[in-house]
Amino acid sequence: MPEYLSPGVYVEEVDAGPRPIAGVSTSTAGMVGVTLRGPYTGKPKLVTSFLEFQRTFGGFLPEPDPAVRDAWAGNPAEGGRWWLFPLAVKGFFDNGGRRLYVKRVVAKQATAASGVLGHGLMSPVAGDAARGAKSVELGHLIGFTGVGQRLEIFRGDDQRSIHAARIASYDVTTRRVELDAPLPAEVKVARGDYVQVGSRGTERTLEFSAVSPGAWGAGVRVRITPVVGAALPVLPDPQEGALFVTRLAADADADSETVEVAEVTGLNAGELPADVWVLIGATRYKVQVGQPASGRVTLTLPAGTAHPRWREGLPVRRVRRGNVAGAGRTLRVGGAGRLYEDAVVQLDDGGSLTVLTVDAVAGDVVTFNGAVPGTLFETDRLYLVEAQVDVRFTDPAGTTTDETFGNLRLTGDQPSSVVATLASRSQLVRARALEGLSTDPARFPIPATGAWLTLGEGSDSYETLTVADFVGEDGGSGLRTGVVALEDIDEVAVCAVPGVWSGTVGSALITHCELLKDRFAILDPQDGLDIEGIQAFREPFDTKYAALYYPWLVTRDPSTNRDVEVPPSGHLAGVYARVDVERGVHKAPANVVIRGIRLTDGIAQDVTKRHQDLLNPKGINALRFFPGLGHRVWGARTLSSDSAWKYVNVRRLFLFLEESIDEGTQWVVFEPNDEALWALVRQTVTNFLTTVWRSGALAGTTADEAFFVACDRSTMTEDDLRNGRLICVIGVAPVFPAEFVIFRIQQKTRETQL
Repeated sequence: MPEYLSPGVYVEEVDAGPRPIAGVSTSTAGMVGVTLRGPYTGKPKLVTSFLEFQRTFGGFLPEPDPAVRDAWAGNPAEGGRWWLFPLAVKGFFDNGGRRLYVKRVVAKQATAASGVLGHGLMSPVAGDAARGAKSVELGHLIGFTGVGQRLEIFRGDDQRSIHAARIASYDVTTRRVELDAPLPAEVKVARGDYVQVGSRGTERTLEFSAVSPGAWGAGVRVRITPVVGAALPVLPDPQEGALFVTRLAADADADSETVEVAEVTGLNAGELPADVWVLIGATRYKVQVGQPASGRVTLTLPAGTAHPRWREGLPVRRVRRGNVAGAGRTLRVGGAGRLYEDAVVQLDDGGSLTVLTVDAVAGDVVTFNGAVPGTLFETDRLYLVEAQVDVRFTDPAGTTTDETFGNLRLTGDQPSSVVATLASRSQLVRARALEGLSTDPARFPIPATGAWLTLGEGSDSYETLTVADFVGEDGGSGLRTGVVALEDIDEVAVCAVPGVWSGTVGSALITHCELLKDRFAILDPQDGLDIEGIQAFREPFDTKYAALYYPWLVTRDPSTNRDVEVPPSGHLAGVYARVDVERGVHKAPANVVIRGIRLTDGIAQDVTKRHQDLLNPKGINALRFFPGLGHRVWGARTLSSDSAWKYVNVRRLFLFLEESIDEGTQWVVFEPNDEALWALVRQTVTNFLTTVWRSGALAGTTADEAFFVACDRSTMTEDDLRNGRLICVIGVAPVFPAEFVIFRIQQKTRETQL
């Protein structure tokens, strides 16, 4: 009980009355099958539409090679047409399904497509250039050395050389290079044209592989390029003094070695160093500063300095140096907090590009692994070099999916590294660093030819697929496969393995439902069975946790644009979900139209009333066509020999009640087991069942007729109490379907009495 140790006011929260029980969902399905691609490890994946299924697991499967097809389709005991699984998923959503957990099945010998990169320096063309042009816009200039460097331009389609030239000038900001010779042919971005510097190395640097096994990976292309993570300014050295900005006081001819600028207030030329640098127009010059006189200051250029004709009023700005002689490996950088240990940077001094690696960062002082070259100014920039991975997947239908991951570290195991980022975020590829991987931009990972790496050598290995792959193995939570993996998802209420009629798989599916006791299975028979064949197929089963539907359905396969027969379990799972949402789990999923099949002859074989007279008593639910009513589900029986559980809706109603009560009364565990708790439990369950009864799920004109709840001394002995058992006895009266509607009609005369 609470402690009250000192005077005061105490406010306490007290539980009042029973706690509500929320009914669990019964329309969530789980299916196991072969897909074109998609995750195959971990827990089953939730999809909420067929479009989402296509994005995650791919589209429709082609029919396998004749040898594989015949080995499966021709096996009446352990066979199946598993390649129809995507069509069954489509049937689920066509018939009103909303939530589906999919577990992909792959053969143990299946392999993922992969490819390995070498190294070199290349940059994709970022802008079209006409024949005769002397400038080209590139994707990046990282790893380039600057003016005078030789490069070669290649076509992206056939890898033929277009042009070889040297860099006359460059602009890192616009990523444009001026060439010393005009282009002999046009350059196109759409063609994938690119620039290469030097030759390509064959040392293995980075391996990419498809995220899951299968031949689908042959449609994946990968490109990794260096990118600028941040452009940081060089800070002026504190010894450089004040900044000044002025303007030309008079015109200056191209051969003039002196220019006059307007006097700057407070400027004392005597305090300026002899080698002041100024920016006139877009060019930097080293000048000598004269004494101010008559409101002007004379700037003397070095002898022989070439410059254009300057007009009066042109801005002149002092440019301060960022490093001084003897600075060695350090440099003051604005925004240095963006850098990190082992970061690769590229310094641009306007004429050359230099690559360095960061050793340490302290405030705005950055220490590099080598000496900072030359003289740098506050107009110079330092560029953080990082990586960008582009992934492009083109499926057999021609639909393209793109992924882009930027500002990545090329090496290391940080969350922002290439390997870690693709492992956590990419839906298409994974990466593995190899021994030859280097942070040197001149040795960046590139393919042996072209700009993109196309993955290859992936295999589905359908010829090694077995029924054991569908049954699966229990490796623990998140490590289960096949049917066993559905155990990871508590929300699953209906499960199926569409298109597989294997007795081993069907038995595993039934066992799965019987062990968990919170879900119901829909089985598929072999296709093409006659009335005797379907009865023989049904004989081995006796379970209240599964139903069987006959025959198969006919639908259009969009991938081949032809009609095919498909297993009924996917469509029926959607029917279950639709009826549950529209009417409730107590309504038998029967006498409803089957959607998503051919309008005429949508059922593979005709089932007449005389046929069904044989099938219905044995728990084989018929799918029939009625003129004017369409194709309908015309059966609602389980595969149980126990007459108490012969109806699907009764079995699933009890699953709903049991799971809802189980999840809604977890709070009772470890509470004091006395009359107060028993009263709360009775009231909690009674409130829930009253709601269920009012929804029409239970028989009876009053609640007392529909159910009873007992939890008191009559349900528990002293031994039960001493052993920690609370026993609540519940009885409910389910509503049975009107399976046989009988109208008795007779002739009546005035003398006839009822």
